[in-house]
Amino acid sequence: MEKDGYLVWRSPASKSPIDIIAINDKGYVKLIQVKRKRYNLNKLYLNREEFLKIYELAKKFENVDNVDVEIWAFLGNKLEKYNKRDILNISI
Repeated sequence: MEKDGYLVWRSPASKSPIDIIAINDKGYVKLIQVKRKRYNLNKLYLNREEFLKIYELAKKFENVDNVDVEIWAFLGNKLEKYNKRDILNISI
């Protein structure tokens, strides 16, 4: 992300719903939760409480164009990214 012009702050293994905050020079903000996946899309390593925190954050910024809430899910070396629209479309 730094190569793309973002200032990046990491908080790995934090208890907050956000592991990475990235801001570019145009004011675009990404709030990212990083998780490992197990087996397939429906098996994110994310418990209900963690998901609800991310869901609430996505809902708060739903109509804010310059802020995105994302989940980055790793299965081995493969990365899948879910943005706030994806998150809001998951049934809770």
